[in-house]
Amino acid sequence: MLTTSQPACPPSGELGTLVSADGRLNPETPVPQAERNAALPVGAALQPGRHPAERGHFAAGQQPSPRMEAPAPPRLETRLCRACGAKSGAAARFCQLCGLPLGNGSGERPRSNPPSMDQSIPRAQLVVIAQDGSPGRRYEIAQTQTTIGGAECTINLRKDPYVSPRHARITYRNGRFALEDLGSLNGVFVRLGGSVPLSSGDLLLLGLGVLRFEIVEESERNLAPQTRDGTRVFGTPPSPRYARLTTQTVEGVARDRHYLSRAETVLGREVGDIVFTDDPFMSRRHAAIHRDPTSGHFTVRDLGSSNGTFIALRGEHTLSPGDHIRVGQHLFRLDVRDDR
Repeated sequence: MLTTSQPACPPSGELGTLVSADGRLNPETPVPQAERNAALPVGAALQPGRHPAERGHFAAGQQPSPRMEAPAPPRLETRLCRACGAKSGAAARFCQLCGLPLGNGSGERPRSNPPSMDQSIPRAQLVVIAQDGSPGRRYEIAQTQTTIGGAECTINLRKDPYVSPRHARITYRNGRFALEDLGSLNGVFVRLGGSVPLSSGDLLLLGLGVLRFEIVEESERNLAPQTRDGTRVFGTPPSPRYARLTTQTVEGVARDRHYLSRAETVLGREVGDIVFTDDPFMSRRHAAIHRDPTSGHFTVRDLGSSNGTFIALRGEHTLSPGDHIRVGQHLFRLDVRDDR
């Protein structure tokens, strides 16, 4: 019978003891696997074929070998998206928020939009401009292609009754933003920044009025005085007709046809060759249409009006920071901050 004052002795033929005097495992004594496991504290991780000292359990006064030190926990790193500012894991190749490539990652972009030649786009927004000129809601442009229209588009304007389901698209390519109409019913208008050429069929937006510009055919341009039953028709003296402006209405029919016969025709609310006295959003002298007498080409320019003069897009149009565009009842300004 063993007494409590003496440690247990090993049976004949074994080397040393399983536990030391202070109750800890003795790493110098080889013991069977079953006895090692029985001597481990509850909850200790078991690794078959390794001594407890190799798993971080050491006898009193014994220091672990440098090669046996537990590795430091891996450092958690994140990657910052330069387009939207979102954080992704260190191994991520694409932003988890906007889908743009991170750094020099390669591979297919996990989105339906086709890749662009320049994927690193600056931070850009479409800012809604209220009637008093103050900025309103902001829409982020964080993709190389941003669609404007109904519920399936990036910028959802489904509550605007004048916006088509797929109305317009903004594309970032080769360092520039480009805007195009996607075959909408009411068109996409861009505010004039200078003198812009006019082509037959162009639509102009001045205040609340939409005007269609048309070049007059040669057969209608120079009409001779009429005679009926041998009598000359009495009326205003004739003048050449080079072009005409026709008011487009929400009823879908034309109204108020104005012929252009001068080298320059001024449009405004109070002063000009053609006035629109009932339009509160048109300036006193709003815009002017000029005809080059040599080439016969027409141009239009804004005369410093408060609300600007807009022309409907035909094809793709390059946008610059600060440009204003009109989609349905929404007036937007393009804000760009290139902090790449």
